[in-house]
Amino acid sequence: MSALDIVDLKSVIDPIFERVVGRRKEVVLILSALKAGKPILLEGPPGVSKTTILRTLSDILGVPFYFVEGNEDLTASKLIGYFDPAAVLQSGYLPDNFREGALTLAMRNGGILYIEEINRAPPDALNSLVVALSEKEIHVPRFGEISANSGFRVVAAMNPYDDIGVQRISRAILDRFTKLKLDYQNKEEEMEIVRVNTDDNNEKLMELGVEIGRRSRNNPDLRLGASVRGAIDFVNVVMERLVFDPSLTKEDLIDCASLTYSSKIWLSATTEKTEEDVIRDIVNVVLDEMGPETLDEINKSS
Repeated sequence: MSALDIVDLKSVIDPIFERVVGRRKEVVLILSALKAGKPILLEGPPGVSKTTILRTLSDILGVPFYFVEGNEDLTASKLIGYFDPAAVLQSGYLPDNFREGALTLAMRNGGILYIEEINRAPPDALNSLVVALSEKEIHVPRFGEISANSGFRVVAAMNPYDDIGVQRISRAILDRFTKLKLDYQNKEEEMEIVRVNTDDNNEKLMELGVEIGRRSRNNPDLRLGASVRGAIDFVNVVMERLVFDPSLTKEDLIDCASLTYSSKIWLSATTEKTEEDVIRDIVNVVLDEMGPETLDEINKSS
């Protein structure tokens, strides 16, 4: 029996939330699906803790975790495994010459196979999951049958906003998954995430960073705003910038914001602005709303 089969969900909740900020409802739902033996698809924009939650659950439960990045290079043989050509030439198709893929390892060891950005993976690669999900076993030519340990689970994630290099996931795959949507967290939880990931105690700086990201998500010039990673990067960069100059100006903060947020936002197809233009506008508005004392408070942290 696997830890996922026998774990008391109530006993692991507190340890999980010592490492995951918020997401109580989502974590309980994910745990419930895993305990029930159901594959689960996590749908949401970048930076909403999909991978963090899964890695934390795996670590606390003591369940092996196998990470696969969905992209055009993912093949069925990479998921399942392959015979080493050099070894086969030397000694033939022996079991020892088979190099197991992430799917095979997860099945054998009763682990979680996590496929990030599953909608970027080619259909042929994903089709290899169908039998594994339905029958809990796969047949590998010249190797034989591989049966899944009772703890075997499949979790996938996808960003519904991305349209570059993505594939349509077949109904045969989707029908075998449960699905949970994750959106951005509230301001208080994002502040706590930044605090945990920056070791900073300057509330004004953290609030500024979080608010810039949150304002970007409903900006008319953007198709997709920044995740909380933007705020984490912003606070870290500003703190290092203060080492060089303990008296930052508004323009200095705009430069730091452009550096840390411009790669995390997605311009609308109709806007004529650049990423830097949009970030400048957001920072100016947020600083004006937070008041002139904000800059003084930030500079005090140097």
